[in-house]
Amino acid sequence: RRTLVVYLCGFADMKRLIILLALFVPVAASAQIGARVSAGVDYKIDKRLHLKVEEEARVGDSLSNNRLQTTIGLTYKPVKYVKFGVGYSLLNPFKTDSLAFKAPRHRLYADVTGIVRFGDFQFSVKERLQYTHRTGSFNVYQSTPDAFALKSRASVKYKGWNLVEPTLFFESRTQLNAPWGTAGTTLLSGESKKGRAYTYYNYIPDGYTHVYNDRYRAGLDLDIKLSKHHTLNPYVLVDFYSTYDIDTNGAGNRLYSAAYTNFTRVSAGLSYVYSF
Repeated sequence: RRTLVVYLCGFADMKRLIILLALFVPVAASAQIGARVSAGVDYKIDKRLHLKVEEEARVGDSLSNNRLQTTIGLTYKPVKYVKFGVGYSLLNPFKTDSLAFKAPRHRLYADVTGIVRFGDFQFSVKERLQYTHRTGSFNVYQSTPDAFALKSRASVKYKGWNLVEPTLFFESRTQLNAPWGTAGTTLLSGESKKGRAYTYYNYIPDGYTHVYNDRYRAGLDLDIKLSKHHTLNPYVLVDFYSTYDIDTNGAGNRLYSAAYTNFTRVSAGLSYVYSF
């Protein structure tokens, strides 16, 4: 009898989840599409301290924006209302045209999360500061070699169902030191060595002083506890991007274009965690 009750409760939970997921369909119809899959371990060093290791693969439209990401981190929860985290990630972009990794990036992060629970609902607010070092060859007037960003996330988790714990969240990302500069007011013209005409403005770089929000994210993820040690987490992310793209020459004294690029990307993902 108990097995039948659990099965029926799980079936009812899945119907509710399908309704929640259906809310994302209108957005996905006109957006770029991506996918993610990851596997990780969560080792309980003691009651308050956990070690986490994860390997994640990402793909984008037409197999672009691909990368492998390896993360190792520690979380510490001194009291039930607060949790701290630190970690390191190795980001390896994968180029499908050359079938090789290119220009890995190194990322360090630190975050703090505030948690409070009311009945079956758990509310949390998380602030994460991250530093990313970029390697390889690139235009330093268009991209930041050592970038700082702040991620702010608010989420609510429902813990009243039997087999699944859904979480809805919203997150903003703020670039803290993006490239910036001053452009002249006169549109000039030139000709490349191949005889191609182009226009530009004189440009004076001001360093990495531009602070702005370049991404807003909404998401739904589902913690499915298969057993004490095994957790499956399917999720959907909807990202609204507004990136400021600068196009200059290598010397940084000619500006060809500068504008915000707006687009939406919907990503479906699946993660697995083994806890012990």
